Amino acid sequence: MVTNKLGEWAKARLMELAKEMDLRLNKYWDEEIEKNFGFNPTQKKLVHKILCHSKEHNLRSAKRARSAFVIYGYRLGKKLKKSKNQKFENMEGVWRAAEAVELVHTALLMHDDFMDGDKIRRGRPTTQEFFGEGDAHYGDTMAVNVGDAILCLGFERLLECSSDREKIQRIMKQVLRGITNTAFGQAYDVSLSKIGEITEEKVMSLHRAKTAIYTYENPLMVGGLLAGLPEDILEILSKYSVDGGIAFQLQDDVLGVYGNEEKIGKSANSDLLQGKVTLLVVKVMEMGTENQKEALLKVWGKLMAEDGDIEAAKLAIRESGAHTYSVNVARKYAAKAADTAASLRGKGLNEEAIDYLEGIARYMVEREV
Repeated sequence: MVTNKLGEWAKARLMELAKEMDLRLNKYWDEEIEKNFGFNPTQKKLVHKILCHSKEHNLRSAKRARSAFVIYGYRLGKKLKKSKNQKFENMEGVWRAAEAVELVHTALLMHDDFMDGDKIRRGRPTTQEFFGEGDAHYGDTMAVNVGDAILCLGFERLLECSSDREKIQRIMKQVLRGITNTAFGQAYDVSLSKIGEITEEKVMSLHRAKTAIYTYENPLMVGGLLAGLPEDILEILSKYSVDGGIAFQLQDDVLGVYGNEEKIGKSANSDLLQGKVTLLVVKVMEMGTENQKEALLKVWGKLMAEDGDIEAAKLAIRESGAHTYSVNVARKYAAKAADTAASLRGKGLNEEAIDYLEGIARYMVEREV
């Protein structure tokens, strides 16, 4: 339950935008499927299967937070009369940019699921599971291949968002550099395999490199660059993205252990069993008793851990104070992001967009999905 009224309103706007984005993505995929690439019937059949799976994967229930940041990053630069029920019209290029961000997101999820060995994504089989029935290697190969293809489709869509070549060049450079840094962040993530070497500082660096850039900064910058926002405003958005992105990921990590599986669309045990690097884990090792540390280590990174041991580890996280600590840190970063958004007032920018950025920062640490 979001107690902050601005957060409640931002959540409602996000849900409205998600519906519109799903309609647009559905149309986009239908057009791609209609192209039916291939030089013989067998190839055409395979490509059709790939595109149909990609459409289904991309249209699974999702927050669409990234595409909403594109929209509101753009709206920020439009000095329109404030309207909480503003309809977005004559923004085809901006919507295409938002679609591109969602395509890139789906591609990276496919790669991420392959690296993590996940079987479920948003309540449905991951790409390697979909293609790998009876042949795991083929499934893994297809997850990489299909992810690469959708990544390119995303870049292609991004090139269609403006006729201004200089603007497109800067947007592409922003997105490509952001994805590159996200890849470096992922490499850092998978290298942090020894629990005793993981610190709070390393966790925050990881969240900044992956989530802050990829989920917040890149889409906001795309929208802001399309709107022609000045450099000083882009710098404020970058600062907002760091704090907001860290808060977002900290909440994701809490949900990854304690979330409702139907709502989060995956197992609430997988983060622990896969040895995911989180602040929860770090703080148990710093603050917990020997018994609590032992309970965590019994399941962290142990894919075959028993249910009773998993529940004991979750209890240890709570009783050690690690859960409360992580939640409080997330709220601190969310408050910093909200304050940064509020600092945009009085600069001749769109007030509705500022409201959204401030409200969504608060909502992201109260959400259940």
